[in-house]
Amino acid sequence: MNIDTKITPRLKMVADLVPCCTLVADIGTDHGYLPIYLVNRGICERAIAADVNEGPLSSAKKNIAETRVKDRIETILSDGLKKIENADCVTIAGMGGELIASILEHRKENMTRFVLQPQRSYDDLRRYLAQNGFEIKKEAVAKETDKMYCAFYAEYTGNAYEISTKEALLGKSELVEDKALYNEYVQYRKKEVEKALNQMEKAKATGERREELEKLLEIFSL
Repeated sequence: MNIDTKITPRLKMVADLVPCCTLVADIGTDHGYLPIYLVNRGICERAIAADVNEGPLSSAKKNIAETRVKDRIETILSDGLKKIENADCVTIAGMGGELIASILEHRKENMTRFVLQPQRSYDDLRRYLAQNGFEIKKEAVAKETDKMYCAFYAEYTGNAYEISTKEALLGKSELVEDKALYNEYVQYRKKEVEKALNQMEKAKATGERREELEKLLEIFSL
């Protein structure tokens, strides 16, 4: 298998945030492409491909077996982090922010480094990290066809901190290397809100949701 052809811009963004480590655990591994790529590129020595469902894990096992690094990747049927013990970096990608936060509740004491890529509820996840002592050190964005994604690298310190509404929604621009792509991401998020507002206006809808969207648009325009 040529793993480079399987790594989408979204997964490449996640991989680029992973620090060099001994053992990475990919939670919700799906096809297993991310741990294969990380071991193949020497970013980590070994990897765990974990999933809560047998189907995706079977797919990951098949893909791992076709690689030259198959002896360095273990597959585990696990509900989040519950059966993971010794990973010195954890990746969780492609899930909602609230689900990722619930998985982090089962963090073991020796787990301090995390790369997280929420598909939605980015603000909920960032607030959880701030309130529970996970310091966001780096952020990244990626463009894949007509969609854009964000991801961040966080370290557990145990020290809670304050986070503004804008930071929760969009992260900190100073933590993103590609400033041009970050600015494009902000405009992408802004257009999403504008589209939703236009749909509500056409339907002559009012209420809390519309007020919430108007507040978001104001924040994105700052």
